Amino acid sequence: YVVRRRVERARALLQRGDLSTSEVAELTGFAHQSHLAHWMRREIGQTPRDLRRAQPK
Repeated sequence: YVVRRRVERARALLQRGDLSTSEVAELTGFAHQSHLAHWMRREIGQTPRDLRRAQPK
């Protein structure tokens, strides 16, 4: 449950677009950006890069 909530918070921060992936990882309690990416892929099926690419410019 806790990891899922952290992933959802990270998703929201990434979608805002004003923070780097490493900053989001730090703010949401992940050790580093690849740790965040691993858990995002596992929990929601998307990586931080996938989310950023889906954002309208």
